[in-house]
Amino acid sequence: MEFLKLTRNKLSVEEISDLVSTPSCGALSIFVGTTRNNFDGKTVINLEYEAYETMAMKSLQSICNDLRSRWKTIENIAIYHRLGTVPIMEASIVIAISSPHRQEAMLAVQWCIDNVKKSVPIWKKEIYEGQTESWKENKESSIHPPRIKFFKLKDTSEIKVPFLPPHLIQVKADNEEIERRIHKFIELKREEINQSNIRDFCSRDNNETNEFSCARVDAKLIKRKDSKGHLKVSRVLNTYHRDQGNLEFLKKYGNKNGIEERIVNVETQLNLEHTTHKDTFARLQGIENRLLYLESLSPEYINFWNKNIHFQKLSNKKRIFTVEEIDSFINNLENKRAKLNLPSDEES
Repeated sequence: MEFLKLTRNKLSVEEISDLVSTPSCGALSIFVGTTRNNFDGKTVINLEYEAYETMAMKSLQSICNDLRSRWKTIENIAIYHRLGTVPIMEASIVIAISSPHRQEAMLAVQWCIDNVKKSVPIWKKEIYEGQTESWKENKESSIHPPRIKFFKLKDTSEIKVPFLPPHLIQVKADNEEIERRIHKFIELKREEINQSNIRDFCSRDNNETNEFSCARVDAKLIKRKDSKGHLKVSRVLNTYHRDQGNLEFLKKYGNKNGIEERIVNVETQLNLEHTTHKDTFARLQGIENRLLYLESLSPEYINFWNKNIHFQKLSNKKRIFTVEEIDSFINNLENKRAKLNLPSDEES
């Protein structure tokens, strides 16, 4: 069985050795890699490990498969590697392998640690005294740790501008003049936007009456000293309203939209008197009353506009009876007549 793990917790050699121990094996070989406090004459404070964890776990499993193909008698394999910060004298990697005999276990552990350093994507950074640091590569490894390259920019000398004759310079202005021109340009652009707003949103003239306007609100441009422009909103007077009883609008536009003609046609169909002296809503009320009256006379008027209801027509097809059916009908009638003519018990 394989026990593979990448963890940021402290490694316990005793717990890992218990995982691979088994009664059938007489040998248990363990390798423990710890952090030392020096490297190349420098004082090491701690180590930091980083890994491409998904690829690292696949590489560890591949190493276990190779171990079993080389040493058939291996029973259990445990490879635990620590990530993150590892202080001095603490374990960064523990490898434990159990087998029936010591030779296979010892050779397998040595081969395993060499291949872990060679093929597993785990990188080590050494932190030295004085807050300096350095990424370290394993000599056997073909996978390089991440590197940060620093580039030093070369100092460039000042570029000397050649002398230009004054008549070739198109713009001659100091900072104050440039600022004035910029503000003037902004004012012109704002004025263009205001004119565009007038065309898009304020198309009505001030002298135009809004008696028959269909809009509920009207916008006008009002100039103010403290601002570039404002839109003033005013209510539109719509005199044609149901509760006002003013028919000037209908008198003026009735012939164009056909309202009067349609009402007259409906009144004619319902046999109503044409009362042109009444307002439109009074005439509509008369039409509604006539429809309610018709519905009270017959339910056919209620379902007249319902297309889903179809009245069944009576069939005019004549039925032809046989002689036997006619004889049966006659016998039934005679039996009923005989029963009706029988005297009652009181008469007898």
